[in-house]
Amino acid sequence: INWPPTSPDLNPIENVWRVLKQLLRKRRPHGNWTLEELKDAVTDIWDNEISAEEHFNKYIDSMPERLEKVRFRKGGQTHW
Repeated sequence: INWPPTSPDLNPIENVWRVLKQLLRKRRPHGNWTLEELKDAVTDIWDNEISAEEHFNKYIDSMPERLEKVRFRKGGQTHW
């Protein structure tokens, strides 16, 4: 199966980045961050809003299902 290396279907960390981006947009929908503001916001979100138990483990635990769906779709896109 020819599958992109950053596919969220097979790389759970891609889902964590998606959550981080969503939380950043929630704080400032139109962007316009200074570098320092962005660093502070990412650090705050990472430390206080993205918990390993809620996010990382959920995506890692879903890997068997992800692999099965990717195989079933012969490399086609899944809902992940």
